[in-house]
Amino acid sequence: MNTVLVIDDDQSIRRTLELHLKGSGFRVHTAADGPGALRCAASEAPHLVLLDLRLPGMDGFDVLRRLKADRPDLPVIVITAYDDMTTAIEAVRLGAFDHLGKPLDLEHLDEAIRRALEMLELSGRGFVFCDTPSVPYQPHMIVGRSRVMKQVYKAIGAVADSSATVLVQGESGTGKELVARAIHYNGTLRSRPFIVVACAALAPALLESELFGHERGAFTGAYQTKPGKFELARGGTLFLDEISEISLDIQVKLLRFLQEREFERVGGVETIRADVRVIAATNRDLATLVARGAFRQDLYYRLRVVTIDLPPLRERREDIPLLVQFFLEKIRRELGKGVEVVPEEAMEMLLDYPWPGNVRELENALRRAVLLSPGTVLLPGTLRLDGSLDPARLPLVVKPLREVEREHIENVLAFTGYEKKRAAEILGISRPTLDKRIREHGIRLPPRPPRG
Repeated sequence: MNTVLVIDDDQSIRRTLELHLKGSGFRVHTAADGPGALRCAASEAPHLVLLDLRLPGMDGFDVLRRLKADRPDLPVIVITAYDDMTTAIEAVRLGAFDHLGKPLDLEHLDEAIRRALEMLELSGRGFVFCDTPSVPYQPHMIVGRSRVMKQVYKAIGAVADSSATVLVQGESGTGKELVARAIHYNGTLRSRPFIVVACAALAPALLESELFGHERGAFTGAYQTKPGKFELARGGTLFLDEISEISLDIQVKLLRFLQEREFERVGGVETIRADVRVIAATNRDLATLVARGAFRQDLYYRLRVVTIDLPPLRERREDIPLLVQFFLEKIRRELGKGVEVVPEEAMEMLLDYPWPGNVRELENALRRAVLLSPGTVLLPGTLRLDGSLDPARLPLVVKPLREVEREHIENVLAFTGYEKKRAAEILGISRPTLDKRIREHGIRLPPRPPRG
């Protein structure tokens, strides 16, 4: 039989709740003030607490803090006549399972009690992690003990002390930047700079300046000389994320750097040398882009001196429990709030889900679930995985909108034999807009045949 502790200074409310709960099969204890409530909670170890916030001798929020400090897993349902936003926010922030206003709706109360006891039952069916010992937490650690991940670790070890260019390939969210960091910080360059450039986040002109720097007066707004990332990363590692997004013009300059280790700033004439190891990452098939003329073949060969392929999460499901442990600890450190129990039902959901967004999606799902779980148990309902999607119909690669747009334009152009007017009509845009999109995406068109 479950025990409920009712804490309220109003005798009539205590009596009403006591009769109602006993009629529902609960053992009931009552208290009229904070100190008495804490003594009763310590001696009777209730399964659930109903707490009024306006109490003599001790504020209800103080009682809530003490109850949760002594028993973090104890569900506390706050009941108050002050049913406003501020009170509700503070109650949930301090760990209340739910917040109900007075006058009390007994049906709502019964539903809240049912959910609270369901959470207690789930806590007794927690997933057993003993077969997957916890990993010592490090912020940029790669987690996984599957065979495919061990191959990745071996590849990282093989190139960590080398200055060779590395190409990291994998779907979005698989952890390509983590691999780049692991290569840098586990090798001889660990004390040197590690610089990250998100190639897709900048327009071609800005990206060129970001990579190679510019001289004063090189363009409007260039009020002073600015060193580029290649100069800032001198002696260390430059990580070029989403390398497939760079324009053909910048590809030429990047190729020259990889061949000669030298470049000029935008608007400059001085040749600058920089000893920098380049690690590039892509979620696209560069060989396909080369075949389409959207990526230079000579640059592709320069980049893939060493290639590391990251597997999607669906191909290493045995690593999910370990990843769950790691992310829950990371979330606890970042948010100051964590869960201690992952019910078997929740773990089954995590193991069965196809994770189109890979490890990044798993972390985000756990972060949301921790924030929405009122106690120390990760409630399955808070995961909110999109079960409406048929896993068999999910795309093998989840791509950014910009990438999908570029591929669609390339396909339409190829379909029309690269007739821009017809392609623009199919796409439903003007010819100037199509030209602009071609420039923005760095789409390479085949040369026109000579006339006559």
